[in-house]
Amino acid sequence: MIPVRAAALVAAPVLVMMMAPEASACTCGDRVLGKPGKTSTEKFQESDLVIRGRMKTVTYGVEFANPDEPDMPFRMTRGEIDIKAVLKGSFKEKTISVYTGAGNGDCGRLGEFIGQAVYYNHEKFGEFELGLSKGEIEGKTIYMTSICDYIKGPGDGEAEP
Repeated sequence: MIPVRAAALVAAPVLVMMMAPEASACTCGDRVLGKPGKTSTEKFQESDLVIRGRMKTVTYGVEFANPDEPDMPFRMTRGEIDIKAVLKGSFKEKTISVYTGAGNGDCGRLGEFIGQAVYYNHEKFGEFELGLSKGEIEGKTIYMTSICDYIKGPGDGEAEP
C-alpha cells in the first residue's frame, strides 16, 4: 500500500504542474468563442508608437513598486532598442526603453527580446518593427509591449500597413 501512496504523492504535483501553463495562459481578449484574432493592420493602428529598430540589450527582472501589494514589487523585462525609424507616433530619441513581461501567462515578449538581442548585428535578422503602448509607472512615462501588440520580424513579408 505504501508504493501506491508514494505514487499518488508524486503524481498529484506532476498533474498540477501540467495544468499550470493552461491556467496561466495569456489571452489577448479577441479570441473569445472562436472569433479570429486581430490582424496586424489592426494591431498597428491601435499602437501608440510603432518603431523599427534593433534590440541592443535586455534586462530581466526590473522591479517596479506594486501599489496593491507594497511588500511585493512586480518584475518586468526591459529592452533597449536602437531606433532606425518611427513608423507611427512621435519619438525624438534614438534609443528607447521598452518593457514587457517575462512570458508564461503575463503576455510578455521575453523570447522575442532575447532573440532580437542575439541578432543585433546581423544584417538580415537584426531589424524588426514593434508596436508600443504608452503607460505610466511610478510617475514616469514608459512604453510597453505584449504578445497582443503589433510586431513584424525580418521574415514576415511586406511591411504592414
